[in-house]
Amino acid sequence: MKKLKNAFILTMLIAVTAVSCKKDDNVKASTGAVTVKASNYGFDGVNGTNFTSTKAAIVQVGNLWTLTAIRDNGNESITIVLGNVTGAGTFSLDDTNNDGNGAVLLKDYTKTADPTLNYSTAYAATGGMTGGGEVKITKLTDTEAEGTFYIVAHTQAGKEAFVEQGTFTGKVTKQ
Repeated sequence: MKKLKNAFILTMLIAVTAVSCKKDDNVKASTGAVTVKASNYGFDGVNGTNFTSTKAAIVQVGNLWTLTAIRDNGNESITIVLGNVTGAGTFSLDDTNNDGNGAVLLKDYTKTADPTLNYSTAYAATGGMTGGGEVKITKLTDTEAEGTFYIVAHTQAGKEAFVEQGTFTGKVTKQ
């Protein structure tokens, strides 16, 4: 089950990154439709900093709900995938959840193939601490979503990344 969840999260990450990385000089990116913020965000034991993104999207396909955000003026990104969203609620990102939920934090979203820059809730730290977190969707309509989240993620080598006091608000794109 863990390998299936890792494959699912990696597939969603690649799909979202491919869409996010598409560049077309004739099309301007829409900003401001979704805002993601976190008051404490960091990698590899370095003190956390603020994370703000207006380059974000919330997409829902059936019950599959995805939030992706690229840090303003940076290459760091947050992707959260929830496998069974039918309304507002609390969703576990712990490795033991049964819905395939997970999150990936990237130090550089343009280098998804580099495992030293990819942190997932599906991986454990070298000391055995597991990744995880929680998403609370406090409002979910056909057009809007808002809520809070926190994430603890690791690389395959066990290095840690975290997001605390995360918030999201904005437009939902339904497919």
